[in-house]
Amino acid sequence: MTFLSGAKKACLAAALLCLFTAPAQGSRDAQTEREKPDKAGVGAVVLPLLFNMPETKWGGGVGGLLTYRPEGHSPDSRPSSLYFYAVYTQLKQFSTKWEPEAYFRGETYFFKGKIQFERYPEKIWGLGNDTPAVHEEDFTPRTFVLELSFQKKIWPVRNLYAGPLYQFESYAVLKSEPGGLLDSETWPGASGGTSSGAGFIINWDTRDNVFFPGRGRYWQVSAVWNSKLLGSGFNYVSLKMDLRRYVSLLSSHVLALQALYQAVVGEPPFKSIPKLGGDSIMRGYYLGRYRDRHLLAFQAEYRLPVWWRFGLVGFAGLGQVAESRGRFELGNMKYSAGFGVRFKIAPSEGTNIRLDFAWGKGTSGFYFTASEAF
Repeated sequence: MTFLSGAKKACLAAALLCLFTAPAQGSRDAQTEREKPDKAGVGAVVLPLLFNMPETKWGGGVGGLLTYRPEGHSPDSRPSSLYFYAVYTQLKQFSTKWEPEAYFRGETYFFKGKIQFERYPEKIWGLGNDTPAVHEEDFTPRTFVLELSFQKKIWPVRNLYAGPLYQFESYAVLKSEPGGLLDSETWPGASGGTSSGAGFIINWDTRDNVFFPGRGRYWQVSAVWNSKLLGSGFNYVSLKMDLRRYVSLLSSHVLALQALYQAVVGEPPFKSIPKLGGDSIMRGYYLGRYRDRHLLAFQAEYRLPVWWRFGLVGFAGLGQVAESRGRFELGNMKYSAGFGVRFKIAPSEGTNIRLDFAWGKGTSGFYFTASEAF
């Protein structure tokens, strides 16, 4: 979940981090007592947000994480949770996202959802792995997104889940550059549209912690068919394969690895085309700096504790987009590298605030977010 991103907010993020990490008044025992969940296993972390950037001017809001375990459940059991944030800007832009995850009947059933509603500026450079920087265009969509999946554990020994998946996205382009890519309406969905699709999702999850894994695997494969029979304005299929591995080193260090493949087949709207960049995939690139029908990325991150609740990470990645699977070429890979600082805001769950500095080919980025990139 991205709270804030952008190089121009570095000073603000640092100030916020100082606010949250300042020593609390009172004894250490009193602080520890406040961190303990109640008997029902309820925990909450809520963060105020304040930012300023050219596309939005001043903005602010709130974000946080709520966790819950039924009374009597082991502290090592997977908690149900709710990520959320809501922000509003001086230019009357807004964005809110809610991501609930819930386990039922001793983790036999798993529900995951996402609700997002926003009127927020974005950028686009066209399709392809080599789009020039001078093709940059600004546009502002109003977007509503709904994702729902309900999964059942089909192999208890291996924590293998499977179940149906539904995705819905409706958007309208409220503002675009005159004479640009979207204004000419040559792309499907250039002025807006609706996607509605159903499919399946399979998860193999052996992580020891869902918020800060120290060991285990997380492999996810999904396919969604968007059809006019389901109310979609576009006919296409979305595919995703996300393979992650976490290796424990030196007792408390972690090496995190990820391989990601995304693809669309058919006639998708431009907003549904896979995008490289952002706070999770190839940090250092603006989300959507490169987009095309196929995306491939490899990432690695080394995580180590430093002192008290502070930690450091170093990360690197390779990725690219292509028109087809056969167009991927090793020589056309984009690179990403960087380092970051972590502060554990919920020790009982392992939840972090992260500040990441990342560089890519002719680009850089700064990210102040909650939870790990992968």
